[in-house]
Amino acid sequence: MYRSRNRNRGNNIKGPNSALTQFLQEEGISAESIKQRWLDTHPTEDEVGKPSDQDNVKEHEEDKNITVSEESKSLETSVDLLESSDEDEESKNYKNLLDISSKRRLMTLREGDDSDEEEYHASESPSVPPTRSEKDPATILKQRARTKKLLHGRKKRRKRAANLLDQKGEEIPSLQQIALSVISKNISSWETDNNNEKFLFTHLRDVLGGISLDNLNRLANALSKNRALNDNTLQLFLKTDLKSLTFYDCSKVSYEGYKTLAIFSPHLEELSLQMCGQLNNEALLYIAEKLPNLRSLKLDGPFLINEDTWTKFFQIMKGRLQEFHVSNTHRFTDKSLNSMLQNCHTELVSLGFSRLDSLFNYAILPQYLTNEHFHTLVIEYPYNEEDVSDEVIINILGQVGPTLKCLVLKQCDELTDSMIVNGMNAFLCGTNGVNDTLKTLVLESLDQITSDSLVYFFSQISLPSMETCSLMRCTEISDDAIVELFLNCAKDSLIHLNLNSLKNLTAKTFSVFKCDKLETLDLGFIRCIDDGTMELICKQNLNLQLVDVFGDNLITKNANIRQGVKLLGRQSDSI
Repeated sequence: MYRSRNRNRGNNIKGPNSALTQFLQEEGISAESIKQRWLDTHPTEDEVGKPSDQDNVKEHEEDKNITVSEESKSLETSVDLLESSDEDEESKNYKNLLDISSKRRLMTLREGDDSDEEEYHASESPSVPPTRSEKDPATILKQRARTKKLLHGRKKRRKRAANLLDQKGEEIPSLQQIALSVISKNISSWETDNNNEKFLFTHLRDVLGGISLDNLNRLANALSKNRALNDNTLQLFLKTDLKSLTFYDCSKVSYEGYKTLAIFSPHLEELSLQMCGQLNNEALLYIAEKLPNLRSLKLDGPFLINEDTWTKFFQIMKGRLQEFHVSNTHRFTDKSLNSMLQNCHTELVSLGFSRLDSLFNYAILPQYLTNEHFHTLVIEYPYNEEDVSDEVIINILGQVGPTLKCLVLKQCDELTDSMIVNGMNAFLCGTNGVNDTLKTLVLESLDQITSDSLVYFFSQISLPSMETCSLMRCTEISDDAIVELFLNCAKDSLIHLNLNSLKNLTAKTFSVFKCDKLETLDLGFIRCIDDGTMELICKQNLNLQLVDVFGDNLITKNANIRQGVKLLGRQSDSI
């Protein structure tokens, strides 16, 4: 078979082992240099005895001959020469030299100084390459300055990304915000550095005695975010005049902490405890007894509370419990629901169930929801999808529909267009087709809802007070339904809109998208969103501040985004 002689021209390949030979030549490694390095570090007896000049000349000539012959031989001769040495330390020095050379090459690649031209010059140099310590001091200082600049830029980008995820602006924080931030970040260290913890937090609470309710809630949010809320930091919120309190992470608060809260904040009316895994039977009954004004309770994760305790709790709260939301527990059963409805149904105005694996009998809700001021209904992630059917929701809306302010239905997979046409359209019609009561409408992950029913609903009923609308993951919805929403009076009042994962939408939908009060918009995983569409949305919605664009890979860094609008999740943005 014919083989061209010019086949390997330009890559200097001379044989099957030429890669190592080429590497040794590029790095200036030869038998002479290895031997000389070993002789410099390990002097022989002849060197100690001061050899004559003639011996030195002969030795130099022999080494020179060895070097010349080494450079002309192939890899096998080089390896044989290196292995013929009887000294073990020579081979160790050879390996160390290779390691140093490899580390230097890797360090050069990281610094961005490696190039084909530099490797070409390095191959021409017969000497051993200098180590980092032998570099010019000016070069080292320049590299350090460049590294410092890169680290500073990366730190700024990380801070900007963190603020974006927390939905914070870049404006200068107020003195109150700085103080709350410092307290939340250092409160754990104060707790460990001080022996008398109770005295410390009592003193801190006295210092913050004049703090407003809004700032107190901000402090609670900051402590929850830093996982710093526990029995000791809970003392900051023990105020006798406190009426409303929300904790988003109570995982470190023990049942004794809840009892302490009930003792020192006896006037609480609204209490929301998220991730309250340590809330037990004793603490819940203690809260019910020691908080006589409590009318709103929202619990997330109270899995230690059993069925009997729920029954006792609702008996104690009879006649005063107005709002009750519970989520993430398998011990809230149909018996618990019956007890709540029998004891508290006359006062209930807000009800929420989410991820309750032992609750099935939603069908009994309509006969007990008789309060004419009932305004909030939340049903999320039922364990059995057939438990929340069209008939159940239609019956509930028939009881409380005219007064509803908030309707949330998430992943109730059994719901169809019948629920919208025969339920929402029939009982959320308001007066003469104008419903000025409904403010929040959340229909998420209802995969049997189609555009036809929503077009009918938005065209028949005007919603001038609606502030929040979410149709997330209703995958059968197309352009017609969203266009009809933008033609409804709701466009003048909408503040939050979620269209995440509506994959059937096209760019023409957003040509009529204009909501004067809209602040947050979720357009994640919508295929048609590109630079032009994003520019048009920002141009037509002047109050828009935050847009989620996760999964919209057609949006690039070249998009002309109006100043004041933040894009969260753009693929081209990197830290």
